[in-house]
Amino acid sequence: MKKRGVGIASVMFGFGYGEGFPDHSTASIRIKPDGRVEVKTAAADVGQGVLTVVSQIAAEILGVPVESIDLVNGDTAVTRSSGSTSATRQTFFTGNAVMNTAQILRSIIFDLAVKVYGKTYPELYFENSCVVPHGAEEKKISFAELAKIAAERGEKLEAEGSYFPITTPPDPSNGQGERVYVSYTFVTTIAEVEIDLGTGQVEVIRMVAAPDVGQAIHPQNVEGQMEGGSAQGIGMALMEEILFDEYGTLLNPNLSTYLIPTSLDVPRMQTVIVEDEEPLGPFGAKGIGEPAMISTAPAIINAIYNACGVRIKELPATPEKILRELKKLAAGN
Repeated sequence: MKKRGVGIASVMFGFGYGEGFPDHSTASIRIKPDGRVEVKTAAADVGQGVLTVVSQIAAEILGVPVESIDLVNGDTAVTRSSGSTSATRQTFFTGNAVMNTAQILRSIIFDLAVKVYGKTYPELYFENSCVVPHGAEEKKISFAELAKIAAERGEKLEAEGSYFPITTPPDPSNGQGERVYVSYTFVTTIAEVEIDLGTGQVEVIRMVAAPDVGQAIHPQNVEGQMEGGSAQGIGMALMEEILFDEYGTLLNPNLSTYLIPTSLDVPRMQTVIVEDEEPLGPFGAKGIGEPAMISTAPAIINAIYNACGVRIKELPATPEKILRELKKLAAGN
């Protein structure tokens, strides 16, 4: 006999190091002699797409195609610290650092263009790697030409900027603080499961996740994060467990015995992106790293309870644990 249940769980996640711990990111940007834009950042992209995001941010502010961005990343000889790729911080911190730097460089380019044209800022705009005078578009000057003019004047079209917010330690007596984290990401996950009451086996049938990421700079990346994080959450909820014998010997040291979800274990997933713009984020964006996973396991555990009335309090919810709790329930314990 099989039963189905639905569970829901929500998470509020303070991203960045927080709690008064120093946390910052630095970036530099320059216009190369050929007019392409070079962005230097030490931010490590481990598949979450931060380099795509910072390229979009720089391209948007400088009025260039994303394809014109050249990235130099992870080189300690030429890049300053961007902090760790952890704590769901890179989009917010390095994104802000790149945004600040691009805005500084934008003002430097404008300043040179004003001298070249003899016009004021409002009379000029950026478009497709060029500075263009309003009403005289045929007189546009490319970034490559401006870089050459700057070099002839002994100047450089380059800038460096940082993002270094201040957070405060929480009060040890109550855990509260004035600004413990710079901001918070919210995620709600709904899981539908089917349980075989004879074997205790749980199958996740469907999942819906609603992440509040501020403004989604790259919606497809947000969906990818949610799908990957939810898959990891399924592993946490139902199968991933390190086992030792009484002597401390690891009993499942490889992937044939330490089980992780495969494509056959991951159900149909739907991501509903909630865009509640974050005033402090780059273009209103927030991170979606760890929060993509955290709400998955409790949603599944709640769905198990909804399906068969047993509450699993120790992860993972293996068939053995579920059968044991079902027997207790049947016995009135």
